[in-house]
Amino acid sequence: MSMTKEELLKVIDDAIDLEERSIRIYRKHLDTALFWSGLPELKRDQINMHFNFLATESSKHWAKLAALRKKIEKGGKDVY
Repeated sequence: MSMTKEELLKVIDDAIDLEERSIRIYRKHLDTALFWSGLPELKRDQINMHFNFLATESSKHWAKLAALRKKIEKGGKDVY
C-alpha cells in the first residue's frame, strides 16, 4: 500500500500533534493523581522522575518526527 506525499505529511502532522498534547494531558492527570494519592513524598518524587524521563524521550521523538517531515516536504518523491 502506498500513499502520496501529502497523505504522509498529514500522518506525520497528526503524530506530532499527538506527541505534543499527550505529555501535557498526562502531566496534568499525574499531578492530580499524585496530589490525592497519599503516597510518601519520596515515592511521588520517583514517579515524577520517571515521568520527566518519559517527557524528555517524547521531546526527542517529536524532534525526529519534525525532521522527518521537513525531509519529506523538501524531497521530490510523491509516493511512499
